[in-house]
Amino acid sequence: MKKIIFIVVFALTFTIVVACGGAPNAGPTPAQTQDYKVTMGGTTFDTNTITISKGSTITFTSDQGAAHNIIVGSNGQPSTEAGAPDFGAGGQTLSAGKTWTTQPWNTAGTFHVTCTYHPTTMTLTVIVNG
Repeated sequence: MKKIIFIVVFALTFTIVVACGGAPNAGPTPAQTQDYKVTMGGTTFDTNTITISKGSTITFTSDQGAAHNIIVGSNGQPSTEAGAPDFGAGGQTLSAGKTWTTQPWNTAGTFHVTCTYHPTTMTLTVIVNG
């Protein structure tokens, strides 16, 4: 008789747990990673600040005119910003119509991207949300 009561109680408990949503919530789902776009025209980026999800990439496109050489750093000067993806030795040079996509930004934080050719007008702040 005890065995039958145990089975009934177990079955009722299992039914209630499943009906109420099953297993406990494991927490929020991670943000969707995606490829963000930044356009370079003339001597400016199309935005001064971009906020992206951790693990996402940024595709830079030079849409007209002058070439651009983009690096991690500020005011046209390269700097070591721990956690920023590698822009290569000397940066990435893009002529009109060319694109380049970064590796994923895997570290949350605030980073800086600049053009060595247009250091006073081409500065981009990248905010990576974790």
